[in-house]
Amino acid sequence: MNILLSSIAKNDIRLLMRVFNAEKQNKGIDFLEELKECVNAISEKEKKRFQETLVETMQGYPVNIHYLLEDEKNILITAVFKT
Repeated sequence: MNILLSSIAKNDIRLLMRVFNAEKQNKGIDFLEELKECVNAISEKEKKRFQETLVETMQGYPVNIHYLLEDEKNILITAVFKT
């Protein structure tokens, strides 16, 4: 499955990396790795709710990933919010 990032999601990720790095050195890199794992887990789930915004909560970080399934092959990450 293809993972696509909106420009808003890209900016959200950059901002959160800076926020987490300010809390602790290299925490931003750890966040990015955890984010990749979470997004990969999303892509492996069987879902059929196309064009509906869904939310996945990351386990190790206070972050929600907002996404939608464009079709059977594409997931669009629309935003990444710190809760």
